[in-house]
Amino acid sequence: MGLLPTSVDLSQCEREPIHLLGAIQPHGVLLAFTEPELRLEVVSANTEVLLGRSPEALVGRPLAEVLSSASLMALTQLLARPATDGFARIEAAGRFFIGLVHRSSGLTVLELELEATHEAREEDSLAAVNLLLSPLLRARGPQGLLQAAADAVRTLIGFDRVMVYRFDADWHGEVVAESLAEGVDGFLGRHFPASDIPAQARALYTRNTLRLIADARARPVPLVPEVLPSLGRPLDLSGAALRSVSPVHLEYLANMGVAASFSLSLVKDGTLWGLIACHHSAPRHLSPATRRACDVLARLLALQLGAEERGAEAEELARRASLRARLMERLSQGAHALPTALSQERELLLALTGASGAAFLLGETPILVGATPPMSEVVELAFWLAERPFGSAFYSERLGLVYPPAAAYADVASGLLAVRLDPNSTLPRYALWFRPEVTRTITWAGNPSKSVVPAPGGARGLHPRASFEAWQETVRGTSLPWTRVDLESADGFRSALVGVVLRHAAALARSNKELDAFGSTVSHDLKEPLRGLQRYAGFFLEDYGAALDEEGRKQLEDMRWLAERTQGLLDGLFEYSRLGHVELAWGEVDMQELVDDVLLLVASRLKENGVEVRIPRRLPRVACDGVRIRQVWTNLLINAAKYHQEGESRWVEMGFHGPGDSFSHPARKRPDEYVFYVRDNGIGIPEQFHESIFEMFRRLHPARAYGGGSGAGLAIARRLTRLHGGELWVESAPGQGSTFFFTLGEKPQG
Repeated sequence: MGLLPTSVDLSQCEREPIHLLGAIQPHGVLLAFTEPELRLEVVSANTEVLLGRSPEALVGRPLAEVLSSASLMALTQLLARPATDGFARIEAAGRFFIGLVHRSSGLTVLELELEATHEAREEDSLAAVNLLLSPLLRARGPQGLLQAAADAVRTLIGFDRVMVYRFDADWHGEVVAESLAEGVDGFLGRHFPASDIPAQARALYTRNTLRLIADARARPVPLVPEVLPSLGRPLDLSGAALRSVSPVHLEYLANMGVAASFSLSLVKDGTLWGLIACHHSAPRHLSPATRRACDVLARLLALQLGAEERGAEAEELARRASLRARLMERLSQGAHALPTALSQERELLLALTGASGAAFLLGETPILVGATPPMSEVVELAFWLAERPFGSAFYSERLGLVYPPAAAYADVASGLLAVRLDPNSTLPRYALWFRPEVTRTITWAGNPSKSVVPAPGGARGLHPRASFEAWQETVRGTSLPWTRVDLESADGFRSALVGVVLRHAAALARSNKELDAFGSTVSHDLKEPLRGLQRYAGFFLEDYGAALDEEGRKQLEDMRWLAERTQGLLDGLFEYSRLGHVELAWGEVDMQELVDDVLLLVASRLKENGVEVRIPRRLPRVACDGVRIRQVWTNLLINAAKYHQEGESRWVEMGFHGPGDSFSHPARKRPDEYVFYVRDNGIGIPEQFHESIFEMFRRLHPARAYGGGSGAGLAIARRLTRLHGGELWVESAPGQGSTFFFTLGEKPQG
């Protein structure tokens, strides 16, 4: 929630042994005994007042000396129950008590609370609950249900203030419903820091769903003996209704003006969802029957809350599943490649998780949809994720807190939901969804940075804050939280996308097979007629060109050019399809000598275009197929020499990044891998075309512009590098030139 920092060590609160305080509240007496001997081992120090015998006189004596025979029989029946959490009417020392029993530290613990003349019977309290259920059943929606529960509990117990307190993911709490007596201050809508109810207290609330502090000003009653000799520590009072109260919590209640408190745990699906917290300005005791009736009400409320939430969740899951089905149908049936198809389905992709932006890392260049961080930041984020182990999904509403670079783009990505698409890939393959920062103002009950304060004068210990006045904090860097529905939708998308990818791969395999067959056909059946067209157009121009007007000669020149271009396209297609059957001849290749050969090969074209070639340092020796990589260098060099504006100084640089050089990119799989490059100062390429330029016959300019060409050179170069287990990619921007990088992978073993 963005709590302000505090210099106080809050772990002191979490380490406080609140279950081993060695004392009880004074409105009852505690007897702990062995079974089956029924011999008393621990008693509370107030036995002389309530039972007429001193603690020292009772320890080691039979329980039968305290309880009547009928009460012993009732206790035996109570102990025989599968769960010893009930209570019974017990007679001891001529007085009647309500007895509660549980087991702890190897002993059976009997707590006796005096039976008052106005003691509510269990059936009466349950009848009252039955009457109060009607408003709960009539309540509409979760908020109405919570308010009805607060009103019902206050009617039943008569406390001044009853609050429904809900925990968030960080265990901070918020008062979401409230019922007040006239003139009592309320806390509706206020938040309380997690340190108000530390972890060990939450654990006890989960285990014991009822907690009564009848008189917060009363002195606790110690146990005798204080320490169990067999264990070397006090009796564990985790299950005791009479368990005494931490001094810090008693001071906390006093600062709130509370003399009695009663808490009911709301446990939903085994997790502490919240509390019904009840406050009273004067000491107030509640009978076990009344407490049990309230517990029934709280359990029913938790069940109803769970049913409401599950119903809403099921409805939303069904809606998201429908969105996913529509999305996958479009992706499966679309005529476009998967990256293109994804980029065209913005609305469905974002609605799937309720995000405002998404990124899909399927290849070298992320596919960005909606409002996202810059592409380079998305790549860096993916590499950071790759280093973090997580299950089916990683999610955060405060990405900048766990990944500090994200603070720079919190306006679009304060929230992140990520699923791994291919755990076996050497490159990060993820689907990422982003949510923007949502600035909120939270009203706290007192300054949360001063939830506890050190003891004065340097003394040891902590004290709770003295003020609970409204204190506002503006929270930034946080998105709306991701829900379980969001997580399941993302994981469902991941599973479905795998199926789509497999179908696309099968279609691609069929397409490649057909392309190979077509390449062979065009090589043998179509190239010869094209050569004939070129020859006859040339002959016609030589023999009859003088007799033609300018328009006629132009048409013949166009026909010859079109035939030449078509033959170039067919040559490129045949070469590309033939690469599917190439067996690489790996060997140790001097890359400098290979590039020198390439420069000789294209020297006339470089001179014609006025291109200066720069090689900053000698290129290394590497393992590759020299013939195929010569073709890669040739295609990249010719491409770099073409695309310049008229009249500008032109240069091309050919170089590499070697082991130890500071160069990072997803395609560089090993730090010792060479990354070669061809850089130019030409016209540059817009970012949206950085992938499409590697498609067969894809040109960004008219066919005759910048010296023409078939548009197959980059596609062939990429396929050759990938045959080597490497990669080819571009970094460029309009007017800033282009740099084509490639790697070569490792020579196969054997």
